[in-house]
Amino acid sequence: MKARNGRRPGGADVVETAKQKPMRIEILDAAAEIIVREGYDACTMRAVAALVDMKAGSLYYHFRSKDEIVEEILNQGIETLYARVAGTIRDLPKEAPFAQRLSAAVGVHIASLVGKDQKYMHVYEHLPPTIKRRSRKMREKYAQLWHDLFAGGIASGEADAAHDLRLLVPYFLGGLNRVPEWSRASGASSEQIAELAVATLLDGIGARQ
Repeated sequence: MKARNGRRPGGADVVETAKQKPMRIEILDAAAEIIVREGYDACTMRAVAALVDMKAGSLYYHFRSKDEIVEEILNQGIETLYARVAGTIRDLPKEAPFAQRLSAAVGVHIASLVGKDQKYMHVYEHLPPTIKRRSRKMREKYAQLWHDLFAGGIASGEADAAHDLRLLVPYFLGGLNRVPEWSRASGASSEQIAELAVATLLDGIGARQ
């Protein structure tokens, strides 16, 4: 039986067995549900414990703090997003043009952010900036995936090499990540939003002559 080392309040070691792992997932799910439904401030250790039918003190055997719970939610959400986008790009034919690769990646990214079943990914928009930064390492890994995608387009001559990818990638991802904030009000589908994002990036918004 696999075990995972953790810490009890006060610093004592605690071993988390494979049997306990589902409870961690249940706690993460509960915290994500509270944040999405009621906001970050409403997600207290007591509120999470109540939702999973556990004494508040017992929650500390699984997580040391609310921030630790939120950080794991963020990391798992980004890991899932990374796996989906990377898998989509990898499954395309090797000869697929840059525009097709970009369109596929954008489509998966947006669909993942607005999909009703992706609770972990919805948490991000409800968090204060200081908490969002806790997932920096995973976000950097995900940004590198997009950096490589754009670099491939430049290498093949399909994308303009004049653009600094250190600016372009965060600019583009920053826009995509704000989609959940306004997409519901617009009534647009994830497909429509993805098409708009790709078209404006590749063709711009200037009037065609």
